[in-house]
Order: sequence, then C-alpha cells, then structure tokens
Amino acid sequence: MTPAVPSLPPSRVRRAPLAGVVLGTVGIALAYASAFGPRAVAAWGPWLMAAALPVTMVALMLLGVVREHRRLGRLRAPVALVLLLVAGGFLLALWLPPDRADGPLWLGLPPRAAVILYGVGLLPLFILPVAYALTFDALTLDAADLAMVRDARDAMARDAAARDARPRAPEGAP
Repeated sequence: MTPAVPSLPPSRVRRAPLAGVVLGTVGIALAYASAFGPRAVAAWGPWLMAAALPVTMVALMLLGVVREHRRLGRLRAPVALVLLLVAGGFLLALWLPPDRADGPLWLGLPPRAAVILYGVGLLPLFILPVAYALTFDALTLDAADLAMVRDARDAMARDAAARDARPRAPEGAP
C-alpha cells in the first residue's frame, strides 16, 4: 500500500493553468452537450469546441512546465503563440467555406485540411521544442530539487532493501 501524498493548495503560479483546464473542460463538455440541443444551440458547438480545446491543451502544457515559485519567463511568448496558432487554426477551418473537388489546394491539400495539418499540427511542433530547449536550464530542476529527488530515491531504496531483508514464510505454508 502506498502512502497518501498530502495535497497542497495550488500556488499562484498554478492557479491560471488549473483554471484553464477547468474552463476548457467545461467548454468541451458544453460543446458536446450542444449536439443534443435544438439546431440553433448545436450550431455554436463546433465554435465552442474550437476555442475550448486549445485552452485545455495549453493549460495542461503549462501545468507540466511551470515550477513552484517560478514564473514562465521566456516561455510566455511561445506558449501564447501556440495558443493563437491552434485556436486560430481550428476557428479558421470552421470559417472557411466547404471544400470542393475542383477547389484550390494549399500545399497539396484542401484549404481546411491544410490549416489543420500545417497550422494546428505542424507549426507548434517546431515552436515548442525550440522554446523548451532554449529555456531548459532556467526551468528545469536546480541543485536543491536534484538533492530532494536523490534523497527520495535513496529512501525508497532503503525501504525496498528492508522489505527484501524480512524473513518470508515458505511457499505453501498457511
């Protein structure tokens, strides 16, 4: 049985991403629920989904990146750019007219597919890894964090060794 980890109140640094996850998830749920409503309600479902999905995605990214008592610093601009690219791409794909077989192609794809593949899928793939690489030293574990991780590892190794050293009942014994 694993010991319970005490829950701590979220710091101010984590409040905004947590609020983004909650608001985005509520938006996604409402977008799905809109499909069961009248036609006028169902019409805004895709637009709400196109706005709520990027908010949730970026909020979850921020929860993974942000550290206690540290600000985002240089990652603010790339994260905001990714939010704009993804949300803008989804919204643009909804706004564009339906594709036609004889319609124009953007980089070999119908316009809506090109926006989703290139704008939502491909561009963030180039932005985020570069941004994370450039800010790696400032946002990763410092010496105190590494010492805490090593201490936890050593404590777990001691606990495992103590468990293994205990005598065990022979197999088949009641």
